[in-house]
Amino acid sequence: MLIAAVFDWFDGECLHSHWSFPPPQKYTHPDSPFFRFRQLSVEERLRSLDCIFSFHVDVEASGYVAVDFYDGSILYDFKNNVTKICDIDFYQKKPFINTMGRLWGSSRFMSPEEFELGADIDKRTNVFNMGAIAFGLLGGERDRSYSKWEAGEKLYETALRAVRPDRNERYASVAEFYAAWNAARV
Repeated sequence: MLIAAVFDWFDGECLHSHWSFPPPQKYTHPDSPFFRFRQLSVEERLRSLDCIFSFHVDVEASGYVAVDFYDGSILYDFKNNVTKICDIDFYQKKPFINTMGRLWGSSRFMSPEEFELGADIDKRTNVFNMGAIAFGLLGGERDRSYSKWEAGEKLYETALRAVRPDRNERYASVAEFYAAWNAARV
């Protein structure tokens, strides 16, 4: 059996268009979608993250875990300031165990357990991914120092807890992370 999905056209640009803007041009070229996105106001980028986080709360509630979600899965329509998510074909139904060692994805956004054979890939893994995305869109990506962060101390502390290497120190779920994130925005 063949299954197909049909979606309405979305006039967005991929934030990791490595085919046109390979690093370091991704970060520096004025025509790069990622560079242009980072020039948006913090408030506009926070709205984009709201879209991403709320989508992943729904993913989690539906019994799935995100695998291979990174900035290449984010489309942004600069004309209408709309964020869409694509490329979720590796998402997995829970429970999901890492049977590969290094899973698919960009190491910039992957938790330690996504490199560990036999590890549980679960809600806390998704929390790490969401925190890493926040650092990618509001901070220094892998450089998670406060000096690179653009969205205030409370949101920084929330994102930093999400990316703790010890999974038991992270938020227990994306829903819990998102609630803490929203409380920190006040």
